[in-house]
Amino acid sequence: MPVAEVVKEVNALSSVLQDSHLGLNLNMLVEIESLPIYKAINECLKPFSHMTNELPFLLVSQIVFRFFFLLTQSIELKLNTERGLIRFEFISNAPESMNKNQMDGAMVLVHRILEDFSPGMLNRVCVAYRHSDYELEYYQSVFGVFVESADTTSLIYNLDCHDHYKKAASLLIKSEEELGRKFFINPLFNMLSTQFSGLSYKERCEIAITTIMGITPPTRDHVADAMSISVSTLQRRLKEEGTSFQRVLEETRRQLAELYLTEKQLSTTDVAYLLGYKSHSQFFKAFKACFGITPKAYQTNLINRT
Repeated sequence: MPVAEVVKEVNALSSVLQDSHLGLNLNMLVEIESLPIYKAINECLKPFSHMTNELPFLLVSQIVFRFFFLLTQSIELKLNTERGLIRFEFISNAPESMNKNQMDGAMVLVHRILEDFSPGMLNRVCVAYRHSDYELEYYQSVFGVFVESADTTSLIYNLDCHDHYKKAASLLIKSEEELGRKFFINPLFNMLSTQFSGLSYKERCEIAITTIMGITPPTRDHVADAMSISVSTLQRRLKEEGTSFQRVLEETRRQLAELYLTEKQLSTTDVAYLLGYKSHSQFFKAFKACFGITPKAYQTNLINRT
């Protein structure tokens, strides 16, 4: 159903029920464990149930961020990191037809999924479209934390390390050997194949790479396993689309390298591991071949420019 029609139906129901917080209230009643995306995430995280709260939270955050579009395509989810915090920003893809109930519903579902796997980490909520004291107090009663009016709608979570994002990156890096043996996203890709059968293999490959990268090496074998196909099938499908696994991998690495070096200002060593390189020197050579300068020089230039 088109977004505009969904909005029209929700608005009509909200008017009939005289409930201006219908999106919040309906999605608080949803049996979260029955959602396909919840079941898939649960399967992915089962091997880590014995670990401390922080590592599963980082994993589920990355999974929710990468696969949020399985919940809705009318809202974009952005994942930003700050000192000791992770921020999920909710941005409408159709602001002219978006309403409060849809944004509320998406925000509640994301929070309930994160809360179920890693409880008690929500720090505060920012809302861009509710401003009265009554509305903010109502949100506070739902989320149980401080709620404030802001320019962007966000869920903000604590990281136990209370330091820069690189602490979180370091945690993933140190756990790479154990994670690499256990981290499987096949259940989510099964959902992806069912709901978005029109996605190209290049697009599916990009999603697989960005999800496992920094957790387990993004090799052909690992990516093919995640997509539940053989390596030869993956290579053949990509060739039919005029590309190759190596080309997709390097383009994805290039985009993420820019993000990590500039916005997140990670060290080049951390970036090398997060991008799945076996060593810093390997990352150094690949980066210089692509950009013509060293990662550190690139990072310094962009930071000085901004």
